[in-house]
Formats: sequence, structure tokens, C-alpha cells
Amino acid sequence: MAIVTLILSLGLDPWREFTGNGYFNSIWHVTRSCLLMLFGGALAFCMVLTEYILVSVTSAVTVTVAGVVKEAVTILVAVFYFHDKFTWLKGFGLIIIMIGVSLFNWYKYQKLQKKSSEDKVSIRGHGNSEQILLEVSYFCY
Repeated sequence: MAIVTLILSLGLDPWREFTGNGYFNSIWHVTRSCLLMLFGGALAFCMVLTEYILVSVTSAVTVTVAGVVKEAVTILVAVFYFHDKFTWLKGFGLIIIMIGVSLFNWYKYQKLQKKSSEDKVSIRGHGNSEQILLEVSYFCY
């Protein structure tokens, strides 16, 4: 991907304007620009790594819901911080996001409660039931 981007950049970008650019006109600006690009790349790598770990531990649906929430936060930051225009379409989208995330969380909570109650019922009557019940409750929560 980096090689293809380099080839496209060499062919399409106006390299004559490179030396007159304020981001690369002194050694300090070159260093600062490179450090900012390195920071952005490291941040992107960490985000992808976190997403991979999250998918391996939970499910792809959970990551999708988290991505939807991230988009909602992006819209809100754009409106409040960058003073983007808040249209009815953005508002409608935010309402749909909030409803969808709420329903998903409610579903996961109900599923967890059902599993917890099934575990408690199936363990009763085996050995020291109070100790086992405490261990199951600790594991589920």
C-alpha cells in the first residue's frame, strides 16, 4: 500500500510546491511534521490492534456497535468543536444510533441475565451450593 501510494504521489502531487510549503521549509518544521505523521501512524496502528483484540475477545457485532458510537461522537465533535452545521439528517441519524445501541445493550443485558439465572439453577444441589453459587456469580459479573 505504501509503495502504490508513493508511486501515485510521485505522479500526481505537485512536488514543485514542496519546498515552499510551510510544513517543510526548515529543519524544525520537517522534524515536527515527521513526528506528527509518526504519531498519527502509531495511533492508527494501535487502533487497528485494539480492534483486532476486541473482535477476538468479544464479537464482531460489539465492534460494529462501538464503531457506530464512534461515528456519533465524531458528528457531535464536528458540530460542537468545528461548528459544522447540524442538519435534520444528522439529528435523525444520531437518534437512530442511540436507539440501536440502546436496543443492542438491552439485548446483551437480557442474554447475560438469562445465562446467569440458568447457571444458578443448574448448579443448585451439587455439593456446597453456596460456595459454587458465589463462584458462578463472581464469574458472570
